[in-house]
Amino acid sequence: MGIKYSVQAVTRNADGSLSLHSKYKRFLQAKCPDFAYTACLITPDITRLVMANWDSVANGTALGMKGIESPVVYFYDNFYNDLFVEDPSVLLPLFRSSIIVQGKALINIVQSITHAVNSPQAIERVVDLAYRHNKYKVKMEYYNTLGKVLLTSLKRCSGGDAVWNPPLDLAWRTVYAYMLTAMTPIVYHGHTAPSTKDKEMAKSGRFIHTMTFRAPKSVQPMNAGGGNQCPVNLAQVSPTGGVLQCPVQPSHR
Repeated sequence: MGIKYSVQAVTRNADGSLSLHSKYKRFLQAKCPDFAYTACLITPDITRLVMANWDSVANGTALGMKGIESPVVYFYDNFYNDLFVEDPSVLLPLFRSSIIVQGKALINIVQSITHAVNSPQAIERVVDLAYRHNKYKVKMEYYNTLGKVLLTSLKRCSGGDAVWNPPLDLAWRTVYAYMLTAMTPIVYHGHTAPSTKDKEMAKSGRFIHTMTFRAPKSVQPMNAGGGNQCPVNLAQVSPTGGVLQCPVQPSHR
């Protein structure tokens, strides 16, 4: 028995930033501490930095990609090697198939991040990705590892410290946190086969909660003990020893 009601889990604020309902915010902070931002705001500078950096890596024009014939393949090879070193347990649920499919899955994640930058459809763009990952039992904490490894690989492929400066690092962190903010409620609930209505609500940042009511335990009447013995310790009720009448009287049926 319960009451169903909807909650605005993800809110797009007036300044364009995304923020989470307190329940989901605590979940994100516990599982992904490196990317748990109070509010994720994508500025024009962040958009420019992330898009330009990814284009240079994917096109092979980045300093760290010189002489590489297949830049995208080289990038995801680096990523998988880094991920295996960091936490190989993440590999199985997130990328279950062949290396080619795995590479496409990784690029899909990166493109979901870059395409969501400062977009009015930011939440909608990652909803399908989040539900798909739920099917593979991807835990929320895996996204923290995934984000750290993604930044490590991007830094190496970009050209290391010569290119990867604090503003670029912050830009990628913010965009990744932006994506996680939109995904958090979906991962929290863990639904793998959402209804059309559930998906439409998720795209607007709303989710159904259920308030459950429990029936009260039955209360049995207390009868006086056998004979004339009172079940209440009258010495505790009247430590002075005054004469008291037993508060529990035998029931008559």
